[in-house]
Amino acid sequence: MPMFKKWVLSNDAPVLTSKGHHDLSEKDFELLEEHTSDVCKGEILCRALFLSVDPITRLYLSYGIGPGETVPGRQVARVVESRNKKFPKGKLIYGSMGWQTYSVVHPDAVQDICGKPVQLIEDLPKQLDGTTQYHQASTVPNAVQLPKSACLGVLGTTGLTAHIALTKIAKAQPGETLVISSAAGQIGHLVGQIGKILGLHVIGYTGDGEKASWIKLELGFDWAFNYKTQDPDQTLKIAAPKGVDIFVDSVGGKMHQTVLGHMNFCGRVIQLGNLSMYNNPKQIPESIPSNDLEIALKALTIVGFNLYRYSEHFESTLDELSEWCRSGKLQAHEHDIEGFESMPKALIEQLQGKYQGKIIIQA
Repeated sequence: MPMFKKWVLSNDAPVLTSKGHHDLSEKDFELLEEHTSDVCKGEILCRALFLSVDPITRLYLSYGIGPGETVPGRQVARVVESRNKKFPKGKLIYGSMGWQTYSVVHPDAVQDICGKPVQLIEDLPKQLDGTTQYHQASTVPNAVQLPKSACLGVLGTTGLTAHIALTKIAKAQPGETLVISSAAGQIGHLVGQIGKILGLHVIGYTGDGEKASWIKLELGFDWAFNYKTQDPDQTLKIAAPKGVDIFVDSVGGKMHQTVLGHMNFCGRVIQLGNLSMYNNPKQIPESIPSNDLEIALKALTIVGFNLYRYSEHFESTLDELSEWCRSGKLQAHEHDIEGFESMPKALIEQLQGKYQGKIIIQA
């Protein structure tokens, strides 16, 4: 059987023992090399081609996995050995095989995600039929086929989240004002563009001046601000003088509280994450003012997001997303990094705000 590499949580990982603030470091990870197990009846052996790097992995390292366990994550892989007729050698699949170069899996295996059974691996979306295996550009321009890695980004949970958050949860209407935190991130840069397609007035916040210029000049946001140098409270008075109708938030903390103060009556808040606490999840947050009365008086709706509650909309959503990409309406930005060994560094730099769009590791 072939040798394979996998990244695991180190036995000496400071992330496990640190009290209070701890920036993730490469010392939290250990690279192991092992033989794959035998392929039993019904199983397949697959080799990773592309792997996804996601901020949520930071929380798994604190709460989800123990020392020596494989770091969780999604990948696109090719079947290299099969004892399952439905998954012949050479077939491409994607799923939650983790940070490892080879995986032996049973295609019928499921995982529990928020109480809902979800297939561990799946066929690539039909919307990718006839597309190229490898990237032709970091940003998919008009008339360029989507890469297979798109099922980890715009045609995966990332794009589904962005589209469904606006259309099914917020029920966005033309003319409404949308604010996005982490607006240059893997989900945020899609949310803003989808907002413009739907006819919204779009305001994006990011922690970097160059990223703010990117989402404004290249992606077409109406307003873009660097929240580190431009006060969100003051900029919202300029960019959203009539208030905010929809807030898609991945940051939490003070940003969340500030935007809530500008929400309109019956405003909708979709909470995708809490990046402000990802690097110190066990630390008691700094005290911030409560918006309880404002939530009540304005009849705000604040929704925590669980994508798989909306699985009946996946196919129609993927159809629309792929069409927007191919027509040039939606730019799905992918930042490609070579080498499986680069994964911990890529995650750390993502959390530090170094990259924009979706990060893909080419194994």
